[in-house]
Amino acid sequence: MSAEHGSGIAAAGLAALDALRTENRAAAARLQACHDLLALCEEQQFARDVEAGYYDPDGPERPRDHAVLDPFDVACAELVATYGVHHHRASAMLTLARDLVISFPRIVEAMGSGLLDERTAGMLVRQMRTVDPSVLDAVHRLVVDWLLDSVDAGERPGRNAILAKTDSIIADFDPEGVLARRAAAACERRVSVRRGVDGMAELRAHLTSTEASAIHEALGHTAGERFDREKRARIEAVRTGTGPAYDPHPRTRQQHRADALVDAILGTGDQGDGDGDGAGAGGRHAGSGPAGLAPGPQIRPIITILAPRGPGEEPEVYLPRGGPASIDALIALLARSVGAHIFLPDPEAGSADSVGGARRYRISAELARRIRLRDGTCRHPGCSVSAEDCDVDHVVPFDHSEPDRGGQTVEANLMCLCRRHHRFKTFHTWYYRLLRDGTLTVVTESGHTITTLPDGPLAKWRDRTCNGSEAPPGPGSPDRPWLRSRPLSTHWYRRACRIAAQRRENAAAARDDGLVGDDHDPPPF
Repeated sequence: MSAEHGSGIAAAGLAALDALRTENRAAAARLQACHDLLALCEEQQFARDVEAGYYDPDGPERPRDHAVLDPFDVACAELVATYGVHHHRASAMLTLARDLVISFPRIVEAMGSGLLDERTAGMLVRQMRTVDPSVLDAVHRLVVDWLLDSVDAGERPGRNAILAKTDSIIADFDPEGVLARRAAAACERRVSVRRGVDGMAELRAHLTSTEASAIHEALGHTAGERFDREKRARIEAVRTGTGPAYDPHPRTRQQHRADALVDAILGTGDQGDGDGDGAGAGGRHAGSGPAGLAPGPQIRPIITILAPRGPGEEPEVYLPRGGPASIDALIALLARSVGAHIFLPDPEAGSADSVGGARRYRISAELARRIRLRDGTCRHPGCSVSAEDCDVDHVVPFDHSEPDRGGQTVEANLMCLCRRHHRFKTFHTWYYRLLRDGTLTVVTESGHTITTLPDGPLAKWRDRTCNGSEAPPGPGSPDRPWLRSRPLSTHWYRRACRIAAQRRENAAAARDDGLVGDDHDPPPF
């Protein structure tokens, strides 16, 4: 390599270092600003509590009312509205900012000088979260000083080395802190699913090392057996001349491992052999499963099917938390099941509304299911909690004393909100407006206007249907009947029209007879 090339690489490296330190300083300033925002929200909430009488300045503290919001939630919502990040990211920034500024000032100083990045800072905070507060300041200062001195000395400790050294320092000051953190970690075992794209999803498990290793080994053993069996079958096919020597799409060990996991939980899905020992739809054999893993339970999945949007198209299949699925995937799932709950909702907006239901506060199961199918997630700006885990809330509050005056229980006045944001909407001062197509407009206390769109399968079905035309259809067009200014022609609406027409005829007949004056009853639209 020439000297010219070497000097060019060195210059580029220095530029990258300067940019990295600038980014670290900006991260420190951002976290400090997030902490200041949280502190301001806490001060304002306390002032509101005092003004509302939640505290007695001359006496002991009074019990807090259920309507009092957590200032952290208020700060998080403001951060989403101002910064434009999603709710999970805003919550993580506020949590890290609160922990760093209050408990780890040396880490903040290192970030402000550009020598420590935000990800490493977060890792250190998580590692020292159970240290006794009386020694926490000394512990975290020793950890940061050791890390910076190591980097200055030319060392580049990796993640495991940093965590091991941190635990070593903690053990010198607070040996119970390490044990407490490990005990707390064992209580955080969980399994979650995250919806992906192309009909896929991520299944995540947070387990102890022993459990994870044992499961991975069992899956690997089964995957290896399947891989070898497939290889031997291909060799035999070549030997007998019944198959090609080369498979253009060979199945990898990872694919076999995924198959082993599915079979361990759901069963192999093998068809019955006709002699009566099959079970359920598809005749799955009881007790079948990979070696080393327990057989799967019998399942009854919940499946929603939307009608085809046009001729020649297949219906759309959706599974809760799993997203869209193909007909082939549905058949494979049913083969592993003992039945299914299959719903065929009418995709037209408002088709589940009723006159009686509109005047009742309690939402019917069918209507709640439609709202979740339309919204997909919590509708609060930046939140992505699955609609299956959300409350169905009235946008315009329901008036329990006079139901005709308050917000009705109809699709055009209902949306999904997770419990945190349900309370936020109820007890905070933001303004919410829901359009008939499901578009939600939110105006914050600080003056920001935010719009969220429904992301569920029902909304996507309607959107694709209306986008099939050459020009974007407007309100009232045949392609978008849910945007009509009048209610849809449902059974209960037609009935209301007939009653109103009969009342007008009766009023007209009464006027002709000179019995009453003009009829001022409004039409039912």
